[in-house]
Amino acid sequence: MYERFAHEYATHAQDSAYNALYDRPAVLGLAGDVDGLTVFDAACGPGLYARELLDRGARVAGCDVSPTFVGMALERTGGRADLRVHDLATPLTWVPDSSVDLVVLALALHYFDDRVSLLRELRRILAAGGALVLSTEHPMAGWLRLGGSYFVEAPVEESLSPERDWPIRAWRRPLTAICAEFRAAGFLIEELLEPRPVPEMAVRYPEDHAKLEESPAFVAFRLVPART
Repeated sequence: MYERFAHEYATHAQDSAYNALYDRPAVLGLAGDVDGLTVFDAACGPGLYARELLDRGARVAGCDVSPTFVGMALERTGGRADLRVHDLATPLTWVPDSSVDLVVLALALHYFDDRVSLLRELRRILAAGGALVLSTEHPMAGWLRLGGSYFVEAPVEESLSPERDWPIRAWRRPLTAICAEFRAAGFLIEELLEPRPVPEMAVRYPEDHAKLEESPAFVAFRLVPART
């Protein structure tokens, strides 16, 4: 979906309120100390998370379905990361079992029809003691924007931004359904975070800051494999 507007989105995400000052701090905060860890950046986009993870001492691999994004990410990370073009709807055949300490999946899970299969595949590559950190749209945000029943589980076609022609298809679903998918894939929730905007946003993007202080746009999780 993003291939059509990849360059526009990359420029936007690098410094935007919702990306740079909201989701990235939340996800990287849940990731914790990554120095010396092997991290897989699933749906790596233009490499904004990957570069930060590298700068914090991680070994980084990852993928994205957009060739343009992967090219940007490789350039942004200076060849320090193993990033490949790959559709996460299919298995990560080149990644061995239990080979990754941390998986990051930022703002992408809601695009997939079979989310449980994807989560199971990410669980497969996690080493013992590993974790999956992911973010997705907060179900309350979708309900406030789209109306109808909060409990609807259905794909929605809309623009990623109301000010731009960035068409996407993403699933709206209640928190109960999100958590049930984690359990079905063999994960437990170690931490759930409804992010608060960083203070810098109040200065640079005061309207966004005020809105996000009233109601969350995203929700982030740190998941760990359930014991079998």
